[in-house]
Amino acid sequence: MDAMEAKQVMYGTRSELWLDGDKIAEATECKATLTADKLEVKMAGHMTKGYKVVGYTGKGSLKLHKVSSYFIEKLAPGIKEGRQVEFTIISKVNDPDAVGAERVALYHCVFDSVDLVNWSVGKLGEESYNFTFQDYDVLDSADA
Repeated sequence: MDAMEAKQVMYGTRSELWLDGDKIAEATECKATLTADKLEVKMAGHMTKGYKVVGYTGKGSLKLHKVSSYFIEKLAPGIKEGRQVEFTIISKVNDPDAVGAERVALYHCVFDSVDLVNWSVGKLGEESYNFTFQDYDVLDSADA
């Protein structure tokens, strides 16, 4: 992009999140990161180390307002029974002043844990979840 206007910066307020087709209206934050898995390569005649990419790791996190027992019902039984329960997460950022909407699908998402109880007097209820994922697709990209 050669130039930009301040109004084109994506603003997260109009973002949306789906978990296996269920819209999660209480979502307040979502992050997914792809990290290259690398092996160190030592080379004769070089003082520095090189690296070879041999795979990748996908990790993410969600934050939500606590409004229901949805995540307890979705996650706890599988954890209790020792089953790996996988989900598809779709994230969408759609700011009308941006150059377009961005939609990303994350596949084979496995949540690390679920809070059965988590509250504090005088505080709004909030839930946070970390997860891993195996694959992704960019469904819509914001292109200038």
